[in-house]
Amino acid sequence: MKAFFLPLLLSSFALPLSSAVAPPAAIKPNILFILADDLGWTGLSCYGNKDVATPNLDRLAAQGMRFTQAYADAQCSPTRAAFFSGQYGARSGVFKVIHEKEPPKAFMRPPEANLAMQPEVATLARTLRGAGYTTGLSGKWHIADNYLAAKLREKDGGKYFDRYGFDFCGAASEINFPEDKAVTAITDDILGFIERSKDRPWFAYAAHFTTHTKLTAPKALVEKHAARGYKRTSSPAGRYAERPTAEYLAMLEHFDNEVGRLLARLDAMKLADNTVVVFAGDNGGMSRMTSCAPLREGKGSPYEGGIRVPFFVRWPAEVKSGSLSDVPAHVVDLYPTFAALAGATPPANHKLDGENLLPLWRQTGALKRTALYWHMPTYTVMYARTPCAVIRDGDWKLIHWFGDYLDTKGFTPDDMPFGKLLTGPRTELYNLRDDLSETKDLAAAQPQKAKELKAALEAWWRDTGAKFPDKNPTYDPAAWWVSKAGQAEGNAKAKKKI
Repeated sequence: MKAFFLPLLLSSFALPLSSAVAPPAAIKPNILFILADDLGWTGLSCYGNKDVATPNLDRLAAQGMRFTQAYADAQCSPTRAAFFSGQYGARSGVFKVIHEKEPPKAFMRPPEANLAMQPEVATLARTLRGAGYTTGLSGKWHIADNYLAAKLREKDGGKYFDRYGFDFCGAASEINFPEDKAVTAITDDILGFIERSKDRPWFAYAAHFTTHTKLTAPKALVEKHAARGYKRTSSPAGRYAERPTAEYLAMLEHFDNEVGRLLARLDAMKLADNTVVVFAGDNGGMSRMTSCAPLREGKGSPYEGGIRVPFFVRWPAEVKSGSLSDVPAHVVDLYPTFAALAGATPPANHKLDGENLLPLWRQTGALKRTALYWHMPTYTVMYARTPCAVIRDGDWKLIHWFGDYLDTKGFTPDDMPFGKLLTGPRTELYNLRDDLSETKDLAAAQPQKAKELKAALEAWWRDTGAKFPDKNPTYDPAAWWVSKAGQAEGNAKAKKKI
């Protein structure tokens, strides 16, 4: 696990604040974006978590608008790429986790994904900086290989993150701060950046590693939840049979405490009234660590448990306290929204797939689009996903499996593979208003609606230039799920079931 995640962490370095941009012509709101890792829709107590209280995040949500139907991608890299580019993965080519290995003998052969998002595509921070904002980040990057980034920094004098539009990059990483996954260090980085940026509007991106595995938190908090009767985890990667563990609940509490410290400092600096604070999760909760019920499945899955996330915004000047929105929104919408906040114009040749959310936040209008899309043409066997694509339009949701499908009945996420493989394309149709848990496939009962949504999905594929999987000539039904890295945990148990 450590070898897999090392390339994805930020290096320990900091860039100086830039003085090259012109001061803003008028007062503009500061922007703080807090992104949690693997925090599913039900992860916070304001979204229904009964195992642990998250009072600081609950308070933040109550002070603004909380979205009940907000979405990200099913995994980390595609979500972060969508945020920085304002584009779906089908268009940007970042539709899988950077360097995640594909099972080489699977039924389908996935298309090649972009292994890094270039600055010419990830233009959000550059757009904000061009509008007079000082820009800073700390935490998880994960839209490029940081070994390569390190070489580029050596070659160009430490300007790697400057190329992406960031004036400051903090030194926090979960390697340097393993006990709490750098939650405190990221908060310190962001606070230091804010305190040094008072002379112009700022954009701060706090990209946390928690609650991603490995499961670890300050010992005192782990002891607290163990004393409440919760099990200690027997694996740092989490086990379905043990969820939720004392370590997982301690991670949530520690994270909430540090968000509270950050917000309190904004109050003390008298910046809260003119700061837009947005909070979101980067994908669904990991099923080995927590239940996403009533949503189906979890991280990595095209079902609601994999893609629906907590999302809320506080902006005292413009967003009504205690407001709710049930309008479907997506992390891809944040680029055009932040650009509108800054009075910024994205590059003319850079097509944005998202839509400005300000009319929803201000309750002055509706969104023009009706549909959201996901393109996941790769395998994540540990999350029971084979290549697929999704469209949600209104209350209707269609999932199209390109060539095979994992039936998880009788399996748990502790099994490998997580489900029995069924070959052949498959289309599923759900009405989320009537069936939030996606238990009733209506594709056969509503063939016209399924046909209509499939046609819309195909039109979107053409517009984005989506890449597709094809039949794998080396398919091995006996051991298709074994990765190039030799991933074989649970094979003996799984073979007995298949």
